[in-house]
Amino acid sequence: MEIRAWQPGDEAAILDLFATTFGTPMTEAYWRWRYLDHPAGGPLIALAWDENRLAAHYAASRAPLLVDGTPLQAALSMTTMTHPDYRGQGLFERTASVLYEQMAQDGIHAVWGFPNRNSNVPFRRKLDWSAISDVPVLVRDIRPDESLSPDSLVPADHVDERFSSVASPVEGLQGDRRADLLSWRIDQNPNNRYLILTLPGGDGLDGYAVLKPYGDAEFDLVLMAAGDARAYPDLIAGSLAAAKARGARRVNCWSLPQDPARIALERAGFQASAPVTYFGGRVLSGQDAGLSDARRWRIAMIDSDIY
Repeated sequence: MEIRAWQPGDEAAILDLFATTFGTPMTEAYWRWRYLDHPAGGPLIALAWDENRLAAHYAASRAPLLVDGTPLQAALSMTTMTHPDYRGQGLFERTASVLYEQMAQDGIHAVWGFPNRNSNVPFRRKLDWSAISDVPVLVRDIRPDESLSPDSLVPADHVDERFSSVASPVEGLQGDRRADLLSWRIDQNPNNRYLILTLPGGDGLDGYAVLKPYGDAEFDLVLMAAGDARAYPDLIAGSLAAAKARGARRVNCWSLPQDPARIALERAGFQASAPVTYFGGRVLSGQDAGLSDARRWRIAMIDSDIY
């Protein structure tokens, strides 16, 4: 069994293995967007080959962080899969070990992500991940007869440089949301379409909110950012009004308990509910930088590939 890094042309076998493992296809357009065309760098993929047959795959997508406003190279753990004929041979751990070593050599400080219910325990036991926090969904129902404040937010058809003005937290850890990375994640996404709402201020933005339709009557508030916490009530009220105007009866979001937005969300009627998402990570090189401290994290749905 040979375990090596991705090489150009391997993607056909990767897409075949994905369909075999999960029973649903991944498009080449999505694969290229997520791995090959990422603005922070190229693919981070380890493959186990049994001669010409792809037996297992573990990948991460580049996901830089801002730590107290300072950029830190990191990656989001993504697709782990093993062909049914090769399960029980330890290929999950072996491919992860090869990939993590490669990432550390490339200057990537940490890997983080959202293991599902089946993979959460193996990630902690076999890959030495730390469990950072459980992330509940915050839910806000909208009654059909509810009177909401007029939507004062201004729609935008794409991410521009103004968004970088609210990218850096004074303290804490969050995904790097500078304009080029945010544009890749939102504007260039081949599968999803988002509603971008802005709160103009001065020559830039005081904040913005990004929503994604979910089903027939719900919206996910996948990201909300503000230069000052005083902007959160306006962003939340505008997001609720915009969702209601588009037929929504519920808005969902993520916000950890110590997030500056959490109090504003609860005051607006958001309540913790199911499902709960697991959130963890592992330092690959250097110091912890607070990675394992849930109180320092600012997590949004946009950080997960699910949304």
